[in-house]
Amino acid sequence: MRTFAIIAATAALTSTISTAAKADLKVGDPAPPLSVSKWVKGTPNKLTPGKVHVVEFWATWCGPCKATIPHITELSKKYKTKADFSGISIWEGNGGDTNPVAIEKKVNAFIKEMGAKMDYSIAMDDKITGGTMATKWMAAAGENGIPSAFIIDQKGKVAWIGHPMEMDGPLEKICAGKWDAATYAKEANVRKAAEKKMQAFAMKLQNLLIGGKLEEAMALVDAETSGDTEEAKAMRGQVAMMLNSIAWAVTDPKQKLPPQFDALKKSNVELARKAVALSNGEDGQILDTLAFALAQSGNYKEAVEIQEKAISKLPAGAPAEMKKELQTRLEEYKAKAK
Repeated sequence: MRTFAIIAATAALTSTISTAAKADLKVGDPAPPLSVSKWVKGTPNKLTPGKVHVVEFWATWCGPCKATIPHITELSKKYKTKADFSGISIWEGNGGDTNPVAIEKKVNAFIKEMGAKMDYSIAMDDKITGGTMATKWMAAAGENGIPSAFIIDQKGKVAWIGHPMEMDGPLEKICAGKWDAATYAKEANVRKAAEKKMQAFAMKLQNLLIGGKLEEAMALVDAETSGDTEEAKAMRGQVAMMLNSIAWAVTDPKQKLPPQFDALKKSNVELARKAVALSNGEDGQILDTLAFALAQSGNYKEAVEIQEKAISKLPAGAPAEMKKELQTRLEEYKAKAK
């Protein structure tokens, strides 16, 4: 399982970062109704007063979404009596297919492939593009990337918005009735401003990379991440995840990307190394990406070394599935390094 930031570059590469709409859905506002075309798995949900509800947005083509889904399943089981979980498929047209029948088949195939890892209620937005959930929820809240999740409190109000891998603490407090929504709302405004700055940076970086200007792109990264201020430190962490996402996306043969991104494949190792440098070699998943890129380039010896370090850097509470995934790749690299 892999964790990525909301403004993950994989999202940018697959056209999910767009011009932000006016954010008129904020923390503390009543949540819009759930309006979907079809519930394709589990029990159809409604926003019921007195119960917490988690609304998660994903797409079949979104690698980071697939990585976070098992964790959402774990949370749905943990809070089974306190919260309902709804996974909403949106932006499926961004994957290149605009045929409704074909997309529904793709969604069902994805759900079947995930099996028990995706064990909560799943629905499809009411339109392939510009659907109600995409506009009244995501765009209205100024959310431009997936995976993304909303937590609705017992009063039917939006209590939290963010990446699904970061909602454990908020969900626990919201279910217990101990969430300080007012304080979070103020903090959310600060984060939104930072996200807008990051989006502008992401698009500038993407354009340089697509244009084959790797040296200029790395100079931009250095300029934006240098310094010892808290802002610079935060920027380093976010850019590290962004480069990590790009490196993984262009390395993974299963990831379908527009042709204009093919040129980035030859820079995958450099991008992954930069992500490792920005994270001081302390992030297991970022190290895992570098090892993956090295292996794909045929450098299995170094891939083994980096993957062993990646496993050692995983946090103590890392999901067993994540540990198993990294260990499996390590064994593959070792076998090919002989």
